[in-house]
Amino acid sequence: MTTDEVPGRPPQFSAMHHSAMRHYVPLGVAFLPQLGFSTCKIAPGLEVRECSEGDKHLLKRVNKESSSMITLMHAVPIQHDSHVICIDEQVYGQHIADKITAELQRQPNHLFPLFSVHDVFKMIVVSLNLFQLFPLYPTPYFISERLDVDRVHPTRLDTGTGIMWDTWQRYAQPRGHDLTGGGAITCGDIKSAVNVLEKYYRHDGWMGNRVAVALHNFWNALFVNESTLSFVALVSILETFCNLSKSEKDPVTDQIRRNVPKLVPLDAHARAVTIERIDKIYDTRSEIAHGSFGHDGHGSLTWGVTHIDAKFSNVDVHLSSELMSIAVKMLHRVIFDPNLLSIIENSKTRDQERRGIRKYVDALPAS
Repeated sequence: MTTDEVPGRPPQFSAMHHSAMRHYVPLGVAFLPQLGFSTCKIAPGLEVRECSEGDKHLLKRVNKESSSMITLMHAVPIQHDSHVICIDEQVYGQHIADKITAELQRQPNHLFPLFSVHDVFKMIVVSLNLFQLFPLYPTPYFISERLDVDRVHPTRLDTGTGIMWDTWQRYAQPRGHDLTGGGAITCGDIKSAVNVLEKYYRHDGWMGNRVAVALHNFWNALFVNESTLSFVALVSILETFCNLSKSEKDPVTDQIRRNVPKLVPLDAHARAVTIERIDKIYDTRSEIAHGSFGHDGHGSLTWGVTHIDAKFSNVDVHLSSELMSIAVKMLHRVIFDPNLLSIIENSKTRDQERRGIRKYVDALPAS
């Protein structure tokens, strides 16, 4: 990719066919210092960079020329210095096609699009959240600039769930989570994550395994507005990599109590993952799934209370944050453990996958 030298204009991608599109996806993040880069070139035709003056003018033009559509979509324009995801459709599409050909030893199926803007957005948002919890400003549209016609096409960015600031609050106690060590997310962090996750967000040649299930639940836990559903989704991540036996002599709860501390001795706050903490999480999960006879359901409801009735539900925010710190550390561990990831991705059947993970986890030292 080359950079446009005109001050105030967004960097330009390499020359493309006249019918290709260049996409701008606003990525409104709240804590800019935690993104330790101004420009991150993730792959050919794909980069994340700070919102330039040219991007801001482009967004203002969209708001002005398509105000009725923007109002209808309840879009919030970027009001703070933020970042944009830039996708060169032709270059990035060819990059994905080459990876599919190399990894699967076949040409991509041209009945499928090589990629979806929505999937690229989800992949990068998940990558960011694997290192640091990132509340987002609502940005429910992306901008496509057709290079042969000076025209802007706003359209809804449909990620399958509502992305909103207040969903982050349930994980804000005591301070979110930080898996970077230094507190800033680097280009290397994002590249390494995308390199692993990209194959899970393809329209053709995608992977379906336990990692895929965990990624699906992680996204829902981050952005589904219902706190009970997000809590159960996080518990499912623990079960995905720790429920490894079908034997009735080895109940699921015993497997979770034994295997979670092996895979995640310390959570994202560097606190020991104990059986007591796991039991507390599972007690709440049972309350969500089965009810809790004997609770009067009266009194003041606060963030520190788990309450479920026919009209209202709330999961203890401190406990949700505690569960997130364990679940995201487990997902991070699996994704960046090449040996374990290889076992999962090279398995041919569910039983082979389960046996492979169990053998790996059994060999880990007990906490």
